[in-house]
Amino acid sequence: MKDYLPYAAGALAGLLVALLMSGLLALTETPQLMLFALLPAVGGALVERVCRRRPNNS
Repeated sequence: MKDYLPYAAGALAGLLVALLMSGLLALTETPQLMLFALLPAVGGALVERVCRRRPNNS
C-alpha cells in the first residue's frame, strides 16, 4: 500500500491542476475531457518516478 502513495499524491495534484486550468481557461467538452484524463495520470507518473529516483528513499 505504501508503494502507491507517491502515485496517488501525484494523481491528486494532477487533478487539482486540471480543475484549476479548466476553471481559469473556461474549457468545455473535449479540451476539458483531455485535461481530466491526462493530467492526473501524468502527475502520478511523474511523482512516482521522482520518488523512486531518490537514493535515500526507504
